[in-house]
Amino acid sequence: MRLLHSAPVNFIRVNSATSRPAHASRAVPLVLAGTLLGVPIAVGVGYLVAGTLGIVGNAAPGGMQRVLADGAVLRSALLSLWIATAGTAIALCGALLIALHFGDQARESRIARRIAALPLPVPTVAAAVAMLLLLSQGGWLSRIAMHLHLLAGPAEFPALIQDPWAIGVIVAVVWKELPFLLLVALSLQSLRGTALSDAARTLGATRLQVLRTVTLPLLLRGMSPSIIAVFVFVLGSLELPLVLGPSAPLALPMLIQERRQALDMASHGEAYVIALLATVLALGAAVAHEWLRDDA
Repeated sequence: MRLLHSAPVNFIRVNSATSRPAHASRAVPLVLAGTLLGVPIAVGVGYLVAGTLGIVGNAAPGGMQRVLADGAVLRSALLSLWIATAGTAIALCGALLIALHFGDQARESRIARRIAALPLPVPTVAAAVAMLLLLSQGGWLSRIAMHLHLLAGPAEFPALIQDPWAIGVIVAVVWKELPFLLLVALSLQSLRGTALSDAARTLGATRLQVLRTVTLPLLLRGMSPSIIAVFVFVLGSLELPLVLGPSAPLALPMLIQERRQALDMASHGEAYVIALLATVLALGAAVAHEWLRDDA
């Protein structure tokens, strides 16, 4: 009887002893990864806060009050949010439409992956210059339309570059980011397979119900980190609004550069504040993503 009672205790002790090294071995890489990712972010945000308060750099204090009272900063923030939101949403819709069309066909899906990978190595500056040559009033599309006698002159071509709605910037964002989101969607489609969709169809769900309740939720949940990454990247991108964006209001990255290069020392402190504002917007998008994922 004593042996029978002691066996479970010894078994529990052995299990707890063997599980501790396993937990410890998994905790070390997580701590290292968190340190490598978190320390640069903390240092960068801390430097922005110190620059805002006038502790570091050659910035004069009081930049926070001036930025909050400056309507140009609000207009720049709204423009950057508009570009990031519209560009990411259009790229996401296009990626989902293509993935849903080719996702269940292995050969066509491979072809779509190869085509989607072509724009990925193109630098952002090169994409911006290409859109400038294509969409400007003296660009290729305008010349083709004039050659076909659709337009009498370049002035009749719609202003898509440096326009108030930043249409040229959004088109460049879609062209650059749609392939990335498409590759993610196609990869999720191939990994997920058709088992859940087939099960739903067997239970009597229509094709539209399967799309609405099974396919799209799974795709969006798997693509959500990539969507946030695209949004944050576009929000902080300098090249596209620099080449294609309007001159008034400026996008947030351009406004930061303008204030940082100004001769007035007070503007340097405002550059720190605007950069901190852009960081808060990006972190807010990441926090909203985590909150929505936990809620889902």
